[in-house]
Amino acid sequence: MSSTDGPPPEPGELLDIADIREILAVSKTRAYVISRDRNFPDPWIDHPRVRLWRRRDVEAWLDTHRPDWRGEG
Repeated sequence: MSSTDGPPPEPGELLDIADIREILAVSKTRAYVISRDRNFPDPWIDHPRVRLWRRRDVEAWLDTHRPDWRGEG
């Protein structure tokens, strides 16, 4: 299942679990748990071997759930 509403993403706009792990500064396991949370954005691509999220969806989630993630403040 994928969440491919809207226009296709631009190159570099998709994030994988490693990118999410880096942004959140958490372990691979913790990033996986967070990405499976019902409040986390649905992946743009969701296949058994790869899950990719739109950067803007993940950043919007971070702005709501981890407002200091950008290091501003």
